[in-house]
Amino acid sequence: MAAADVYTPVPDSVPLKELSFRQQWAATFIREEYARIINEAKLIPTHQADDSRLLPVLGTRPDDSNKEHPNGFKVGIIGAGVAGLFTAMILDYLNDKFDLNVDYEILEAEQQRYGGRLFTYKFPEPAAKEDKEKFPITKHDYYDVGAMRFPKIKVMDRTFGLFEELKMKFVELEKPLKELEPNENPKLKGDPKPGDLIPYFFKGRNTPSLYNGIQVVPEDHKPLNAATFKVPDLNPEVMDVPAGDLVESLILPLKNLYYKGGPSGPKLFWRKLMQKVDRYSARQFLTKEAGYDYNTIEFLETLNYGNRWYDQAASEMVLESLDFDPGANWWCVEGGSAQIANRMEAAIRKKHALEMSKVVKEISFNKKDSDSVKVDVSIDGEVEPRTYDAVFNSAPLGAMQQMHLEGLNLSYWTKSAIRSLGYGASCKVGIRFKTLWWIKDLGITEGGVAKTDLPIRCCVYPSYNIYKEYDPPEKPGVLLVSYTWSQEAERIGALINEESPAKEDELKKLLFHDLARLHAKTGDDAEYQRLYDLISDNYLDHYAYDWYKNPRSVGAFAYFGPGQFSNMYKSLIKSDGKHVIIGEAASAHHAWVVGALESAVRGVYQFLWKHSNKSKAARLATQAYNDDMIPAPFGPIPAEYDRTDDIELPEDIKLLQTKPPARGELARAQVVTESARLKQGGDKIDPSKIEEDQLAPILKLINE
Repeated sequence: MAAADVYTPVPDSVPLKELSFRQQWAATFIREEYARIINEAKLIPTHQADDSRLLPVLGTRPDDSNKEHPNGFKVGIIGAGVAGLFTAMILDYLNDKFDLNVDYEILEAEQQRYGGRLFTYKFPEPAAKEDKEKFPITKHDYYDVGAMRFPKIKVMDRTFGLFEELKMKFVELEKPLKELEPNENPKLKGDPKPGDLIPYFFKGRNTPSLYNGIQVVPEDHKPLNAATFKVPDLNPEVMDVPAGDLVESLILPLKNLYYKGGPSGPKLFWRKLMQKVDRYSARQFLTKEAGYDYNTIEFLETLNYGNRWYDQAASEMVLESLDFDPGANWWCVEGGSAQIANRMEAAIRKKHALEMSKVVKEISFNKKDSDSVKVDVSIDGEVEPRTYDAVFNSAPLGAMQQMHLEGLNLSYWTKSAIRSLGYGASCKVGIRFKTLWWIKDLGITEGGVAKTDLPIRCCVYPSYNIYKEYDPPEKPGVLLVSYTWSQEAERIGALINEESPAKEDELKKLLFHDLARLHAKTGDDAEYQRLYDLISDNYLDHYAYDWYKNPRSVGAFAYFGPGQFSNMYKSLIKSDGKHVIIGEAASAHHAWVVGALESAVRGVYQFLWKHSNKSKAARLATQAYNDDMIPAPFGPIPAEYDRTDDIELPEDIKLLQTKPPARGELARAQVVTESARLKQGGDKIDPSKIEEDQLAPILKLINE
């Protein structure tokens, strides 16, 4: 049943200060672009906009039934990762609530696996009959190659809204870890089913840290600082300070400026972040602001992250610190994060919509259509292109770059973003062992993470196999023995075969050595040899994965360098409603599942508004988004697309306004301005060249 075609008051837009810090950062640049256009345009966009204004918004379009799209819409969704699958779910919801009549096809390039970075590797049965009988596969013989943990914080509300929509239940601990007796094992309140959420632990008993050949465990009660690891040639004032505190001390003044700087504090904070922080890498910022020398920064990077991690923009480091609550509860998915993708695929109403092995080679406006109303998608192996009313492109930017996009007339800066926006390298290696030796022999009973400067870098003790009633320590189990980023991922990736575990003997020897050295006490060679023998004797199988070797991902996650977010982000999210770029890179919360979800909501909204004068259902759905009537996780529009009173407008606009700033107005502005740019034919819209007699064809164009 379609919703009633009635107008309801527009809710107030969300003020900047109520957004997450990453959303505020994104909103700053979206609004900056908007302000430039409205200040330069001869015809000023306002809430009073009609057919003689640049920016028509709420309640300005005639309800002309002769313009109705007779057969609904057909759209293509490129990629069946989180953003692609969620786009289909949103369209299903809107089809059901508003009779939207959108047909969709999901084109996935992978041959067998969908889900994108929701990738869980399940170990196969042992090849040898004896091993198959002695070490049969159990329900926890897997590890997450991609996303594996989710913090329950406000920034992630939409992610947990999706979990609720997918009926993923929380299974909590009977007793918090900190309340357990020394020999007491953790227990869950219930029996988790595949897809349920169970606690994830960053810290646990006896998890070692090994740097500069010196091993410490939490029970040693030693701070993780340069003095503990006997790092030479550092200034005395930094030797005894924990590495995390040395970085946080630089971010604290920025936090204080925002929270304690009075009414002008937030504006001063964003100005400083833009002018004094974003243009620098984290490495340059640490040098400039704290005067840290090379050796100190090298130590901080090694202990906190990994080689070349500080090549990212300093603003990324600051915003992550501001958005995340160190005391938050984290969760993982029973059965692996691929269960999320499985449930999303099962939730899609249109059966057989997902098509595998569909490698997109070219996207262009239909060459027979002079008004660029239709979009053609050419697929490898298919003679004729598929034609759609719109295309949602969720391919990672490295894979998108491999597509021929010349026929879309993308702007120079959009093409630049696709070509050069940073993507981080990441590798993971999991080993299936005959026993859970780290629990049975070393007392690492509560999960957690071990860190080292050895090539394996991070060893993650799974949080799902610590419960003895499900995973007896003397039975087989899986350990994530190596998790690397940046340069260290590139280096260990050189040992990873695309047909892993085949031809990886050198990798195995490295893993055995590093694991034994990480867990042996400092200088105890006999303990090292005992552990090496224990680890090698317990080995059953392994699987290694390098995200940069996959031509469908070409990297693990968006990794913005200095100035990239402030200059490139707005070019990625700007859409004419026909070719819409979505995915975690095209979101404020890049590198997280929530970013992919938010990009899909923004993309669908831009599509709806573009086509709302051709479809009563699209108008109603658009209005519902404007009125904040779409429930989570399918709504609301990400708040960085609201135009609030934080943005300064010319006085004549303020006098003309009769409605408050509206939800999603900046997303609508992007559709109009990108349509105008395409009409002008240049790389950048020239607002001063928009004349009144140009508006009619532009408005006609954006409503086709």
